[in-house]
Amino acid sequence: MLKTVLKTAAIALALAAPAQAREMRVSSHEPQQGFYSAKILQAWIDQINPKLSDDNKFKLYPGAILGAPPAQAQLVKAGVADISLVVPTYTPGLFPMSGVVEVPAIAQSSKQGTKILNALAEQGALDKEYGDYKIIALFTTPGYRFLMSGEGARTPDDIKGKKLRAPSQFGSVLLGMVGAAGVSLPAPQVYENLERGVVAGAVWVMDAYRTFRLDEVATSIVTTRFTAQPMAILMNKETYASLPEADRAVLDSMSGAKTAEWIAGVVDAADASIEADYRAAGKVDFIELTEAEQAKWDAALSGAADKWVETQADPENARKALETARTISAE
Repeated sequence: MLKTVLKTAAIALALAAPAQAREMRVSSHEPQQGFYSAKILQAWIDQINPKLSDDNKFKLYPGAILGAPPAQAQLVKAGVADISLVVPTYTPGLFPMSGVVEVPAIAQSSKQGTKILNALAEQGALDKEYGDYKIIALFTTPGYRFLMSGEGARTPDDIKGKKLRAPSQFGSVLLGMVGAAGVSLPAPQVYENLERGVVAGAVWVMDAYRTFRLDEVATSIVTTRFTAQPMAILMNKETYASLPEADRAVLDSMSGAKTAEWIAGVVDAADASIEADYRAAGKVDFIELTEAEQAKWDAALSGAADKWVETQADPENARKALETARTISAE
């Protein structure tokens, strides 16, 4: 009898107790102070959390705590993370059409590349690759530059035979087209390999240049925009579906093209601001190419678009995606 009473009381107390707040994990492979962790993910969390119900809040897990950079897409799909920052090109073949922004001259800025990816999404061209996720935002980096040790480079001849850190598998193809060799290196290891002379440079963006203090080992920046990288913030579909209707509505209002445009604005502004800071300090050599010098890069990369199409499992749809990208890029 006593056991029955105690059990009934325990159930009553449990029902009367306030519900345990649910912590939804947002995974980033960058350190906490990294640009995308601090300025994008944490900023988004700070905006959305006050709008959600008290029982559901997001928390950032930076520094690859939940898994390595290439694992981020699988982490969120499996529910290890509820949301992840994903670099689609880290998992070749999984997000093929998103890689169209890697084609040289397609995406000079994040704004330009972000418009391309969201247009493709609206057309349904990305449905297959993102069908397992709730898309929070699709966007891109600004155009990557050559961050070089020594005197840098003005033409492809200046990097012929040199090893450079490549941003992706197709990035290595592009480097091969200009006579260099692409080397795959995790972001935290780039500084050490530049310092030791294992690589002569890296194809990267200004926020990474500052985050990883590359100005100490790569004091030349070639201003040509070599390629760009797609980026995605993806959510586990089951997590999204499990939320109350009001919280789903909040998520919907802070997802999609509008959120991607906000991110692109932050990304491009940071790229310009960081560059301005380094120019003002005068310790970094920004190599401005002449029209004739730029023409040599363009000539060396003239077949890049065809090579990108050829590398895709679905060349027909890849060519359609490329046509869309070129149209939007020219606007």
